[in-house]
Order: sequence, then structure tokens, then C-alpha cells
Amino acid sequence: MSSNQPRIPLSDRPRILVLDRLEPSALQRLEAAGDVTVVPEPDSVDVAAMIASYDAVVIRTSACLTSAVLDKAAKLRAIGRAGVGLDNIDLEAARCRGITVVHTPESGTEAVADLTIGMLLCCLRRIHEVHAEVLAGRHQQARSLPPARQMSEMTIGIVGMGRIGRAVGRRCRWGFGMRVVYADIMDVGRIDFVAEPMGFEALLRVADVVSLHVPLTELTRGMVCKRTIDLMKPDSILINTARGAVVDCADLAAALAAGRLAAAAIDVLDVEPPPPDHPLLQAPRVLLTPHIGARTLTAQARMSDVVDDVLAVLAGRTPRFPAW
Repeated sequence: MSSNQPRIPLSDRPRILVLDRLEPSALQRLEAAGDVTVVPEPDSVDVAAMIASYDAVVIRTSACLTSAVLDKAAKLRAIGRAGVGLDNIDLEAARCRGITVVHTPESGTEAVADLTIGMLLCCLRRIHEVHAEVLAGRHQQARSLPPARQMSEMTIGIVGMGRIGRAVGRRCRWGFGMRVVYADIMDVGRIDFVAEPMGFEALLRVADVVSLHVPLTELTRGMVCKRTIDLMKPDSILINTARGAVVDCADLAAALAAGRLAAAAIDVLDVEPPPPDHPLLQAPRVLLTPHIGARTLTAQARMSDVVDDVLAVLAGRTPRFPAW
């Protein structure tokens, strides 16, 4: 801050708690407006014990703001979620306490859609499997695997036609010529590519690839389980870049072991990091990545931009992306 700019009196500066890491430029914007405490590893602290004196808190995926935690937040006016999902915040508890919740719903759209396509290609062409075979000196064995289908001959079923679902559908339809079908409980409005709406169970029966793009709610928790997996084609591929608990991981592992699915690609697990005995760590034909859907430079910067909405709330201005 230059010497000719007015300084905010120390007594009037809001106290802001950051429970994770933010981009340096975003952190600087917070520090210019308030007194900032950064806890880069939120699992190492008792959030409930320290939140009482803060006016705002910024979180990512590691911290969980339950009703019990918010009970201790006597001064809290704003919660900033650097990301899309809000399942680690008790929204009703925040609303009842007059706390404004903001997030960055557009930040990871393109990054997650890119990863989804990469996972689809890996599973379809078994890229990760044949790479390991070549490294192990089994070049000819890798070449002897059955030929794959072409994407232009396949149907992708998108569960949740929101921002990310649309970005995936657009890539699949325009880029690869795939048939796109989708299921959503909401009226999704106009779509700028050819896509056919249908019910969730009908989608499972016709899709060669099922890609999940729904938030975690009581309605979506465990929606992919033995009963619904049994509706899918035995040569189909499941992709989950949404939330881990949308899939019953034990049921998925059992289906893969029994040959009920061709493959699965999972970026999000019900427990992160997974324990050594997690069922999907032992499952065949599964591609696992460590929740990297939005791990691009652009997406990370846009997630950190949640600080601008947090500062807007503290200043009495209307934020761009409130949770309700």
C-alpha cells in the first residue's frame, strides 16, 4: 500500500481466517483489507476453538464448517468457499446465523471437463495399462489387447447438465461426434449442442459412458450403487469427477471385480486420502487420480478469486456468487 493511500484503522480491520492455501495475489488482496491468519493444513487445528474472533473465513476442500463449528463463530459474517462444491459447509446453519456464503461456481468448469475427457480416453484405449506393460518389457502383449471402440460410435450419458456437464457434452458432441444423453432433476434450459434428455435409469441402460457431474446432496449420495450399476451395460465406463460419496465405492469395486463394467475412472473418493484397505485400491480396471479435476493454473487462480466476494460482503456490497 503506497504512503498516500488512506489506511484502515487497526481497530476497524476485519479478521480473516484462511483454512488452506490461496494464490499469493489473492492473499495479498485480503491482507490489504484485513488482518489475515493462514492455516495451510486445517486438519492440524481445532477450527471450532479458534473461529470465534474472526469476521470471515475462507476454505477449500479440507476444512468442514459444521453447525457445531458455526455455533462458535460469534462474529462471522462471511464464508468463502474457494471452489464449486458446498457440501463441507452447513448452509442452513450459516443462513440461520446470518452468515453469507460465497463460492466460485465457474472456476473449475473447463479444467474438470478436460480431465473427464482425458479419463475417458485413458479408459477406452487403456492407455495407463498399456504404458505399464511397455515399461515392463511386454510390448507385444500390450499390442495384443482387444481393439477399442471409436468415440464417434458411442453414447455418453451425462448425469447433471450444469456448467461442467455442458462443457463435457460440448467436447463429446462437437469434438468427437458422440451421441449425448443426459439426466437432470432441474430444467436445464437451452443447450447449444444436440443432447437428449431422459431419466437417470433410462440413461444408465443406453449409455456406453456414464459421467457424473452432480453436487453431493441427500438425493445424490450413493446414487451409483449395486442396484443402479446392474442397469448399466457390462461394457460401459463410469467416470466420477463430481463428489466421492455419489458412488458407493464398495459396490463399484465389486462390480469391477465381477466384470460388470469395462472400466471406471475416479477422481474423487468417499474418503480422501483413501486408507490402504479402500476397496477401489484393489479393484481391477480402475483409473484413480487424487482429486485433481480443478488442478490447473487458471482454475486455481479463479478459485482464489473468492476473496473478492468475501471482501465485498465485509464491505456491505453485494457479492457476485452467493450460495443462495
